[in-house]
Amino acid sequence: MKTSTDVDVVVDILTAAFLEDDPVVDWLIPPGTPERERYLRGFLRAWVTFILDHEGTAIVTADHAGVIVWEPSPSGRKTPIPPEDEEAFLADIAASTGPAEKRCLQLIELLDTHYPRDLPPHGHIALAAVRPEAQGEGARAALTDELVRLSLTLDIGGYCEASSERSAMLWERLGMERIGDPIPLPESEVGLIPMFIPPPGAQG
Repeated sequence: MKTSTDVDVVVDILTAAFLEDDPVVDWLIPPGTPERERYLRGFLRAWVTFILDHEGTAIVTADHAGVIVWEPSPSGRKTPIPPEDEEAFLADIAASTGPAEKRCLQLIELLDTHYPRDLPPHGHIALAAVRPEAQGEGARAALTDELVRLSLTLDIGGYCEASSERSAMLWERLGMERIGDPIPLPESEVGLIPMFIPPPGAQG
């Protein structure tokens, strides 16, 4: 396991995983959309770059099979994100996502407006994925082990928005619990599932 600032590597892993079978990505850029992969890469590149430029971290398995991208919670940041940086981020999304621009921007807005502001100290697990061909081969276990290590070392909990019921069940195995109502996506029956695990010292 290692931290990585190589956006290309991180985006390659995420794209390979999310194109395969992810209901949120299917809503974001419906299957059959011309140049679908290009627009997904553009969105992920903008998002990952923004996170890494603002105190975030990408953790990649040694074989580049899996990745987790996490960032401090809004209250846990050393420095607030300047409004002009947020505007540049949204402009980057708009410039790189073609016909998916509207929904990509909607997703970022939904994540922000539904973010719980009253949780104990934690990190936000923004993106997590394992390449389809590496499922069940240890990459997922390595990533979750690293998350547990970080949680213990930093004494923080973890918050994420699971993109499917299957994903939520995997997070539950790690000890996360569902909190609040699912975050509905417009014109869809798909919803993100907010999940949280408290800091190690706060767990019973």
